[in-house]
Amino acid sequence: MKDKIKAHFQGYNPRKFVIFTVISLFVTDLVNCKFFQIYWKAKDFSTNLVHQTIAKSGQVIEDFSPSTIQEMMGFIDNSFYFLLFIIVVNNLFFYLFYLRRKLWAYGFIHFYVITGALLQLTFLFDYSGIDFIWLGYNFLLIPYYLYLFVAMKYLKHQTTGDFKIVEQ
Repeated sequence: MKDKIKAHFQGYNPRKFVIFTVISLFVTDLVNCKFFQIYWKAKDFSTNLVHQTIAKSGQVIEDFSPSTIQEMMGFIDNSFYFLLFIIVVNNLFFYLFYLRRKLWAYGFIHFYVITGALLQLTFLFDYSGIDFIWLGYNFLLIPYYLYLFVAMKYLKHQTTGDFKIVEQ
């Protein structure tokens, strides 16, 4: 069985595999960000955080004007969106260096796809108020991330290091 799996992945062109992996992961990052934005709004995290912050400071919500509450919620929303932006930029940094065959970038992405599969699994059990598109998307990404994890493992030596790839 292991030999069949290895033969399957050895049939890939390593350079094309890396390019496909980087593009597909970047696209899934962007789609994930959009779903996280929808998820954030569906769970109404900013309102909950504002209410918790006010309660912990020993004040009551009625002491604040509606515009102040809206401004605080906007600040929390924008902070979350900025965090998503930073995550995408960070991932893009590693993707670009994976294209340049850097082993340390490979390590990050290899870990990223396995943890991504686990994260998608957790979203299968969390009802977020989002329709079945979210559920289906998460369900499809789990085997995809696992497939990339295994493929990257078998193609590690062809896609990293100082080896020259000669295309025939």
